[in-house]
Amino acid sequence: MSKKLIVSILMASSVGAVRAQTTAFELEKFKLQEVGLQSANASLLNANDFRSLGNTSVFYNQKKGDFKHPLLASESHFGGLETERFQELKNWRLYGKFGLDFGKDKKVSNTTQLDPLRLNPFIVVDSLDGDWNKQHYALETKIASPILNERLAFGLGIDYKVSTGARQRDPRPLSTSNTLVLTPSVTYFLNLEHAIGINGRYENFVEDLSVSNVNTTTVHNMYKLIGVGEYVGSSPTFIGTSSISRRYNGNKFGGALQYVFKGESFRFFGEGFVNHNAERAKDGSTNPQEAGKHEYWEYGANVEAVYNHDLSMHRLGFAWNQRNVDNIEYHQYQDAETRQFVTLFSAVFNTNLVTNSNVSYAFTKWKGEAINWDLGSNIFYSGWDNKYAVNQSQQTVDRLGYDLRFKKYFQFRDASAFAVELRPGYSHHLESKFKYDEKSYSTNFVANDILYPTNAYLVMDYFNIGASVQYTFKPSENNTQLYIKLSENYVKPTSNTAYFSKSQHRVDWQVAVGLLTF
Repeated sequence: MSKKLIVSILMASSVGAVRAQTTAFELEKFKLQEVGLQSANASLLNANDFRSLGNTSVFYNQKKGDFKHPLLASESHFGGLETERFQELKNWRLYGKFGLDFGKDKKVSNTTQLDPLRLNPFIVVDSLDGDWNKQHYALETKIASPILNERLAFGLGIDYKVSTGARQRDPRPLSTSNTLVLTPSVTYFLNLEHAIGINGRYENFVEDLSVSNVNTTTVHNMYKLIGVGEYVGSSPTFIGTSSISRRYNGNKFGGALQYVFKGESFRFFGEGFVNHNAERAKDGSTNPQEAGKHEYWEYGANVEAVYNHDLSMHRLGFAWNQRNVDNIEYHQYQDAETRQFVTLFSAVFNTNLVTNSNVSYAFTKWKGEAINWDLGSNIFYSGWDNKYAVNQSQQTVDRLGYDLRFKKYFQFRDASAFAVELRPGYSHHLESKFKYDEKSYSTNFVANDILYPTNAYLVMDYFNIGASVQYTFKPSENNTQLYIKLSENYVKPTSNTAYFSKSQHRVDWQVAVGLLTF
């Protein structure tokens, strides 16, 4: 049993079950018709018209262009593998997804960590740029038990991610992060149409960072940030013969409540969740020093509704996520005898209210059992209200964006298929406030090289055009289908500022070769 589970879920076998021939894009069709597939409640897989379907692909991805966040790479080259599968096994319903990508980020400025864009403001930066070698692993699985006594189903979700990255240039950072998420769940079926679910959530995050020099005769400036352009002591930390080490360790606890309605032509999924996260950053290992505490409450809701009528389908979606962040600063001294750091006092010095929401609508037209075309729209809002208590610094940005999507499917007589998709979009800022007091006793490097260009990027208006084409070959004898897919996204600002110009752009493209399994 365990061997079959590993093969079916974690590796998403490239050979499908022998069954009647299936049209291309069955997995895509399944995701369009069902609701609640993205929920952390694994037991809700029993509320779907479940299918055994999978997709495995290898890909090459490249990003390039100067219109970007100042802490991101100017150019990235990555290759990898992605595989996912829905599988029913002796009345158990299983989902598995595995991803691996590896490559290089080129010309990364001022960054010493894998992901400098996490909400945690306690990051370490330097004054140089260089190339990074990175690897990312991601494993996700959901297991749903059979329905017991026609009423109860239990489930478990596991999500595990590992990332490593290093820069081969002094000062040389080595960063490794691990994230583990466990979501036990249960669903109670009131009848054939109504179900109520609940799941818990435990998440642990650990990141280890070390920075050292090979050429110890050269001293470099390092900056330990604490929020909105501020850094420890308002002066750099010097690194020469000694190294810098830091560990981030956080735990998130929470849960979600779901309701599902499954009618003949109408389906509805609604979910509300709340989580609490507390993450500490500590410097050193022998006598660790508190570098800061990143804490937030997270609230959110997700809604999906699908209505099927004759040869068409309407789909409506809504998502809302808000994090109320408190960042705590510690004032400490080192005891001369014990060498341990003693906290004099600690207080919230930086708050951040981060909100993301979107409303989407899609209309799908069927041609027999296959998808003919799909037209969708999406409106999304993002809000960032970052404030520093001591000198009343502020970085507030409210943005609104709009996306359209049109995808046309062509089905041929030999069961091969072709699809083309176009996704234009536009994003603009509604309101922004920015305030920062420069220091007369400092070079203001962090403000000039990181804070100001970051704020300029956050308020830039831009348009984007995404597109993809996919050709799926006719089915093989064991009812699998090979495909080739090319996709791209082009982003361009609409105005000139001190940091960005209309002549800049950002291109993200990917080519993939995959295998659909049934």
